Amino acid sequence: MRQVLCCCLLWLVACASHGAEPGLTLCHEDQDSFPWVMTDGTGLNFELLGLVERALALHFVYVAVPWKRCLAGLEHGLYDGAFAASFKQERLSMGHYPSDGAGQVDEFRRLHTSRYALYRRIGSAAAWDGQRFSHFTRRVGSLSGFSIRDLLLAHGLEVDESSRDPLALLRMLIHGRVDAVALQTQRGDFLLKAHPQLAQRLEKLPQPLEEKAYYLMLSKDLLAREANLAEAIWDEVRRQRESSEYQARVAAYLARP
Repeated sequence: MRQVLCCCLLWLVACASHGAEPGLTLCHEDQDSFPWVMTDGTGLNFELLGLVERALALHFVYVAVPWKRCLAGLEHGLYDGAFAASFKQERLSMGHYPSDGAGQVDEFRRLHTSRYALYRRIGSAAAWDGQRFSHFTRRVGSLSGFSIRDLLLAHGLEVDESSRDPLALLRMLIHGRVDAVALQTQRGDFLLKAHPQLAQRLEKLPQPLEEKAYYLMLSKDLLAREANLAEAIWDEVRRQRESSEYQARVAAYLARP
């Protein structure tokens, strides 16, 4: 009997700490996607959603699964939400994106935008005009396993994926081992700011390589059951993403080794 009472008390404390709303189960891919979702439970998507939880007195339960299984689970009501999903027309049958008054996907209520850029040595002729690469004689450096390699390979470039360290890639660029480096701009810009000696010799090309908005999709069941809650979550994603607290967390996270 004592054990039962203790369990009940713990349950009540947990409910109180998470507010009156029930827990919502959100799935995400079970692979590292720096800096947004990492397999160790860190990442800027978790930081942002944590602020949403706090503001709305919600409790999110996270489940890491292969991405296709995550979307299938969303479609069949196993999960209340899935992140981070870029927009694809065929996914509209699986769940809902935040939408605007005209029924279009509302990019203002995205979780984040992921952008890649090309970094080269100052004075190099290696170029990207948004459609074509030119004046490449060596390989392009890319972090091992990152999706930008597909774009580079599709344009006939050789890709060096020998490092998982973006700072090491930039040093390879300094020493002429690659013609350019493709990095997510959050990481690349931070490294140039943190290492002025690199910033004096390297530059970022202004034309992005690739850019997409990524969203928290919510299930059809949740929208049918609690449409106001779904809209409040998406609204809070926007509000918290633009907040000074979140921006400070972004800077702190990107500053980590």
